[in-house]
Amino acid sequence: MGDIKTVTISREADGWYVSFSCAEVSIQQLPVTGRETGIDVGLKVFLATADGETVENPRHLRKSEQQLAKAQRRVSRRKKCSNRCNKAKKLLAKKHQKVRRQRRDFHHKVSLLLVREYDTIYIEDLRVATMMRNRHLAKSLADAGWASFRTILTCKAAWASKQVVAVPAQYTGQDGSDCGEHVQKSLSVRTPVCPNCELVLDRDQNAAGNLHWRGQRLRGLAEVSAGMNREPVGL
Repeated sequence: MGDIKTVTISREADGWYVSFSCAEVSIQQLPVTGRETGIDVGLKVFLATADGETVENPRHLRKSEQQLAKAQRRVSRRKKCSNRCNKAKKLLAKKHQKVRRQRRDFHHKVSLLLVREYDTIYIEDLRVATMMRNRHLAKSLADAGWASFRTILTCKAAWASKQVVAVPAQYTGQDGSDCGEHVQKSLSVRTPVCPNCELVLDRDQNAAGNLHWRGQRLRGLAEVSAGMNREPVGL
């Protein structure tokens, strides 16, 4: 344990918590794997890697909607400022807290898994706040928590002496990851076929492959990942 620098006291739905911020804490380094990948986050699946691995979207908020709505109705029926109203508000706050904790725990577990397997992770640089303006997707986007996940992943990578590289997300789903051919397609097309190289690949995995290649190009690497028929990028 290192030297305590700050102490934060916070109140949550189920009580008070104290957190300590320490300096010069010894960190157990993770072994170097020599592997890199790109990851594409989504709503159908939470993320897909350039290696073809996927992580399902748990949809914690969606699964708890009925319980949250029931707790909210209970608050609405109570007389304001009464003991029963305050008790109903506490119950509602605890249910929301449970959803937040489930989401945060999921983000931590997935981040740790990625950091253990890869030394460099290329992730799309999404403007989540702008995307949240879409009222049809806002709830699903908030449920996925992409911004929180990226923050946790970046921190875990830094602690393990690994890195997360943000890559512009434009046209990652439209360009072929094997040949780079740009083909306009709607979001309903989940397994596109490239007319140039005839590659058949899941849309999310294709986007992850593009992020992998573009991330390497941003870093000025002379070689691209194995299996991609792109021309080498000069140093």
